[in-house]
Amino acid sequence: MANLEAQNRKIKKIFYFASTHWDREWYRSFQGFRYRLVKITNGIIDTLLKDEEFHSFIFDGQTVVLEDYCEIEPEKREVVRKLVKEGRLKVGPWYVMPDEFLVSGESIIRNLMLGHKVASEFGGEAMKYGYICDIFGHIAQMPQIFNGFNIKGALLGRGTNNHTTDMHFRWQALDGSECITFKVPETCGYGSFWLDVWIPYILGEDLSLDNLVSRAIKYVDSELERSNAPFIVLMDGMDHEGIHEMAPYLVHKLEEHYKCPVVFEALDNMVKELEKSLDSLSIRQGELNETAKDVVEHNMLITHTLSSRYDLKKENDETQILLEKWAEPYAVLANLKGYNLQKTYIDRAYNYLIKNHPHDSICGCSIDEVHSDMHYRFRQAKSICTELINDAMYSELSNSARKNDSAAYILSLFNPMPYDREEVVMAKVYFKQEYKDKFSEQAPQELKNAFILLDHSGREIPYTLVDVYRGEYVNVLDSNYRQKVDSHTITFRAEMKAFSKTEYKLVPSDKPTRYLGRLSTSYNTAENKYIRMSINDNGTLDIFDKRSGNTYTDLLSYISDGEIGDGWFHINPTANRAISSTGFQTSIERIYDGQDSTCFRVTTYMRLPEGVNNNTQHWLRSEETKELKIITYLTLTSTARYVDVKTHIVNNIRDHRLRLCLPTSINSDTYSVSQAFGFVERKIGIDYSTSDWKEHEKYEKQFENIVYKKNIDGCGIAFISAYGLHECGALDDEKGSVMITLYRSFSKTFLTNGEIDGQLLKPLEFSYRIMPFSEGINAAELIKIKDSLQSGIKFDSFAAEENYEIKQSQSYFSLEGSEVIMSILKLPEDREKDTVVVRFVNYSNNPSSAVFTCWKPILQAWETNMLEEIINPLQVEDRKIKMSFRPCEIKTVKLKVEI
Repeated sequence: MANLEAQNRKIKKIFYFASTHWDREWYRSFQGFRYRLVKITNGIIDTLLKDEEFHSFIFDGQTVVLEDYCEIEPEKREVVRKLVKEGRLKVGPWYVMPDEFLVSGESIIRNLMLGHKVASEFGGEAMKYGYICDIFGHIAQMPQIFNGFNIKGALLGRGTNNHTTDMHFRWQALDGSECITFKVPETCGYGSFWLDVWIPYILGEDLSLDNLVSRAIKYVDSELERSNAPFIVLMDGMDHEGIHEMAPYLVHKLEEHYKCPVVFEALDNMVKELEKSLDSLSIRQGELNETAKDVVEHNMLITHTLSSRYDLKKENDETQILLEKWAEPYAVLANLKGYNLQKTYIDRAYNYLIKNHPHDSICGCSIDEVHSDMHYRFRQAKSICTELINDAMYSELSNSARKNDSAAYILSLFNPMPYDREEVVMAKVYFKQEYKDKFSEQAPQELKNAFILLDHSGREIPYTLVDVYRGEYVNVLDSNYRQKVDSHTITFRAEMKAFSKTEYKLVPSDKPTRYLGRLSTSYNTAENKYIRMSINDNGTLDIFDKRSGNTYTDLLSYISDGEIGDGWFHINPTANRAISSTGFQTSIERIYDGQDSTCFRVTTYMRLPEGVNNNTQHWLRSEETKELKIITYLTLTSTARYVDVKTHIVNNIRDHRLRLCLPTSINSDTYSVSQAFGFVERKIGIDYSTSDWKEHEKYEKQFENIVYKKNIDGCGIAFISAYGLHECGALDDEKGSVMITLYRSFSKTFLTNGEIDGQLLKPLEFSYRIMPFSEGINAAELIKIKDSLQSGIKFDSFAAEENYEIKQSQSYFSLEGSEVIMSILKLPEDREKDTVVVRFVNYSNNPSSAVFTCWKPILQAWETNMLEEIINPLQVEDRKIKMSFRPCEIKTVKLKVEI
């Protein structure tokens, strides 16, 4: 959006942004890129030391590069510290430059916190500028997150276009927070100045310094044409590019030509200048998610990284869930109760996790070796979390009541959520093999342990026996070794207080223990007080919502189409065949059935082309076929307003994309999706006028874990994912269909002859909920349902003294507020004793309030920024703090607790 008046405006200042863009791993492994990093960094250091006029160099907004470099060059750590401390080597605010769409909001915050921490460890301060030069689209709440770190400006390119976005603009988050943002040129993005000015000189094609200056002047003049402010930015940096020693000479020549300062400075100084004339800047609100219009070198959004390498996305989400919903809050609980759990374990787990978050890593668009390394890091982070969580839970158990030779057992359920839950849960009871009270169903082929389940008041709780496994080796909390037990899997309705341990007692019975009620109404239907579900002969699902009276039909079919793309892009072959599961053989089985839960298994046998044939003349899905078996478990419980779904696929088909189809029959021109700390509303379909753009608009777009459509009356249907799924599309078809991309199988990786891992020829598992809703449901309710799905419950069982009395469970932390969600409960970064940090999010577009309660007295409370620096005190009422929130506000609170 060029501002022609700018051509006649005097330039006040030119910012020479000497930098490099450093992909830690991509088309080479981490070690391959680090080998180049050491050489490049040595050159940067040498140049800065010998030329004081080269005032500063920006290291891509990251700090991990300092650690990576100093592991190989430890003797140069002090000189690096000196340059960072003097501000000549500018690093941060990030630890690594992530993808915004694929990682949680808490991971984004932790990444920035770690970036600031490492900068401080190297003697300096993190750059206070939102440098997101190469991220594939931007979430709506990013300006608010940046503001939480006292960052008021940003630099970006992807997700915007010249015809919609000025060079300088105000980017506003959902709460109204904003960053003054610089949009890079579209020709080659952050590398445009390098491409247009430096390339001939670097390659030795034109070593004339006069021509170098002439090219720079031409570039400045072209940038002035699109500028809407008297400031120009020259980004002298490109992927893995070194420092240009002649930059100070070029700076002097440009100063002479334009009669204005040309400075080596970070762009936070430009933000301070632009703040003086805010009203002259245009405003962009919310997510920045546009595909690229101009047919130029760089400015692509690159949508389909959302569905690349599903296995990585799943592991990432699972690791984040373990940290955010279990390890962090249970470390807080243990420490406040005097059972010390070292925070360094959590720090180490986060370090493994966030090193998987660079955009070329988590996006799944790198070579196989890179993604193999990522699986190792995920395993380490998960293993640390598992040990930490088990230790914390073990500290909560009544260990003094354990008695190996007892016939009574205690089943403990752990709820990490700060609200009460009444749910049907599935848990295992680990019986000693010597357990005496058994029965069988007349013929004694299968023996079952006879027991009654009691709550704290002595009330008998009906349960459904789902499975019996005699001689199973399991991990138990009170042993370093796996134990051989007779495990009995049961489901029952549990009442769990907010953030608590809830105990149930299992006592032997000298009679058979059976509960004969059923939720199913036939071999393919079931219902509770909220919904009725029916499985059709073709394997699809119908749900009748008893509250709204709406029926949603033909849900959960599958579409396979051809894939000749790569980790960046989904591409269909021109001669494509899209194949629906509805025409194939399907079997329907009832797996278990009780008065509180019933489960069906639907198996669909799709016959699909085994791959794509390519003889360089003709791309075509092959005529040779294989059977793809899709096994889907559909579970309805007595307390649920949704159907729980788990899908298992052993993928044996190459070169295809598999999508889940949800025809909503909702006539709405918009749909909504969750993102980090908020929801955004989008139009359905695509803009057909983008057909001649470089990158036409795609149906497929990002969602964090929730996508829903609703009618004008407020009723609708939601898809809620537990992990791994982040690409959806709302079609403009007559059925109002929502499509969820399950996975893409491809072999092409950048700069290789093709590799195998991207084909995902392995077992794949998906977990999600399909929930109809009626008028009045709010975003926070959807988040709670998502949180309960992701966290689940954890359990432990052990033999106990027969006279052991279970007590009513105690709530350690709770949150009241219909529109406010607790995002995380954690130990503070400064490790101050008896102090905790809690983050909350108002998911409403209106002001809201909430009350947070701790089981121990709260001595003091403060609102902090996201660096956990105190902003102002909060009022405390014994064990409670009351908080007010702006619309869509993220609030961080620090508490001092009495021990």
